[in-house]
Amino acid sequence: MAEDNDGGAEAGDAELGGYAESMVELESILTSLENDDIDIDALASQVERASRLIAHCEGRLRATELSLQTILAQHEPASADEEAS
Repeated sequence: MAEDNDGGAEAGDAELGGYAESMVELESILTSLENDDIDIDALASQVERASRLIAHCEGRLRATELSLQTILAQHEPASADEEAS
């Protein structure tokens, strides 16, 4: 069953690869679109693929942000309210 894109595994995420791989593929698609190198028959599928890659990258970024917030919160000094307890 697919989970949300906040770091969960969507069906097909494995084929999207990691963040860096997805960005390289997105850049390739963009270059093809900018240079008119793409066949009109492939245009819709490439735009759909780009949309999936963007959503995948956004999910990876959100997951990383949440992870970093959790890690940093563990190392924050106790607030004055917590110290008074």
